Amino acid sequence: MPHYPQGEAIFYYHIAIIGSPLAPLTYEYNQNIEVGTFVEINLRNKLVQGIIYSHCEKPKFKCEKVQTILDLYFDTHYIKIIKFLSQYYSCSIGDATKLFLPFKKQTPIPTEAIETSIALSSEQRKAYDFILSNKTSLLFGDTGSGKTEIYMKLFEKMINEGKSSIFLMPEISLTPQMQKRLKNHFGDLVEIWHSKVTKKKKVQILEGIHSGKIKIVAGARSSLFLPLKDIGLIVVDEEHDDSYKASNRPRYHARDTAIYMGNILNAKVLLGSATPSLNSYHKFPHFRLLGTFFEGSKKINFIPESAEIAPIVYESVEKVLAENNQAIIFLPTRANYKYLTCFECGKYVECPFCSVGMSIHLERNALRCHYCNYLERIPKICPTCKGESLKSNRIGTAQVTTELREKFSDKQIVKFDRDEITTETKLKKVLKSFNDKEIDVLVGTQMLSKGHDYHDIKLVVILGIDTILAMADFRSRERALSLLLQVAGRAGRKGEGKVIVQTSNREFFEHYIGDYELFLKDELPYRRDIYPPYKKLMKFLVSHKNKHKAKETLEKLQLMLENVQDVEVVGFGEAPINKIASKFRFQVLLRSFSAKALLELAQKCKIPNVEIDIDPVSFT
Repeated sequence: MPHYPQGEAIFYYHIAIIGSPLAPLTYEYNQNIEVGTFVEINLRNKLVQGIIYSHCEKPKFKCEKVQTILDLYFDTHYIKIIKFLSQYYSCSIGDATKLFLPFKKQTPIPTEAIETSIALSSEQRKAYDFILSNKTSLLFGDTGSGKTEIYMKLFEKMINEGKSSIFLMPEISLTPQMQKRLKNHFGDLVEIWHSKVTKKKKVQILEGIHSGKIKIVAGARSSLFLPLKDIGLIVVDEEHDDSYKASNRPRYHARDTAIYMGNILNAKVLLGSATPSLNSYHKFPHFRLLGTFFEGSKKINFIPESAEIAPIVYESVEKVLAENNQAIIFLPTRANYKYLTCFECGKYVECPFCSVGMSIHLERNALRCHYCNYLERIPKICPTCKGESLKSNRIGTAQVTTELREKFSDKQIVKFDRDEITTETKLKKVLKSFNDKEIDVLVGTQMLSKGHDYHDIKLVVILGIDTILAMADFRSRERALSLLLQVAGRAGRKGEGKVIVQTSNREFFEHYIGDYELFLKDELPYRRDIYPPYKKLMKFLVSHKNKHKAKETLEKLQLMLENVQDVEVVGFGEAPINKIASKFRFQVLLRSFSAKALLELAQKCKIPNVEIDIDPVSFT
């Protein structure tokens, strides 16, 4: 127990341990330390970092002493943001704090004014003025309408006002083209931040941020938590993208967090998309930026859905390649086929640790689970009935790539999915090769839709879009149409392009493909009084390696939810995927007009083996 000189004042603090699920703990020190200051303390005989979360009265128990005061801190604004994230996303203060990198007590150097070569059209200027006149706004701009130029002009304005900017993009959208454009306009004032940046480079970037040399950070959702001072603008590009939602605790949504941070930090927040989410379209003032700067056009052909590649697809690819042009082919499924199914009993081969069918990877002669990464050899007999009639269904990227290579052996056909593109270096290499016309056809998944700048695509083929439309999700129509438009938008940027859509739902897609805003307006009445943006959703996910214990937890939750006011239990029971990585899974879905009612319920239901997900985007 520490001893202080007699009569010396002692101060008491609640300290949040960085990254710890524990509630703030009480410590003492013989100096007054500001709230938000980083300190080192002993916890179970180990030196750990924490932040001074609040001052408190002298407790009735004996306290440990703060060991070291560090020159790192969060100001009162960030403490407020951390507190909000902890409460809204049902995590500890320590977990919320771990998201952020701290500020240093360092005086930043001033930045000189700059002038870029960006010139806005009259319509872009109207959008620019609209954005500046609103606290939070949505730039609803068609593909190629010039959203990026507006972003750049806004960044320039912030720099000249001595302010910083954050430019968020979905992780895979950190394209080489966007990096190049940012660097061309802003040079060393801009840096890129995401999970693939090396430790050494991250240290350099942080030094530049602390010194004030870096004024713009572009990157994935973690860029939101960097210690930039005087933030004047946060841009969330492709704001509809689900990758902004974290899948682990704290399960925050970067777009929604950016909006809250903008409010606290008095910064403008701009959401941008060609296919905005219904939530953002309904909640925020928007500017509709129509048209495109591309001098091309596209013709859309619909063909019936099939488990095979239709002859017209081969014919169209052959014609495009004969004219030395390029094509991209989209599928929602990677690998060769999604499932291996038995003709005799109808069962598909499941992962032994997850309740999902495993995908076929012929290049490895293996089945692989895309949830836990379990791998096993492709079986010759059905594990369920021992029958020998196994078939595959739902064709995947690897199979399409193989078939195209066999048919067009003199052409470069490249797979573009998460199995293939595992690093930023590979992403840059493939995109450069494609734009240099060294690759003739890209075959890929949703990665194809992520804002990459394909220079001259004459053919886009969209297969399997009906699997997105058929998902058990209230947003399936929104997701399917948005994805189709994003992928189709890659064709016909120069000259005439062709889009082939294989679907059994031609009427739906054809009705809205030329007017996404019409879809948003038509979809809103279906959501009224049931789903967001009118009601809030929350999900409880129960998981345990012992199925009986998981069920017991679910039953305990059911009792806690009885007679709850202002919250409706939509459903409970086994999760659609009821086992992942050997853990049995159950879930409860709730909805309410009141976010407060849901959050109060979340606090009440904080029990072991239960994950709480407010505003969920996945229901499997």
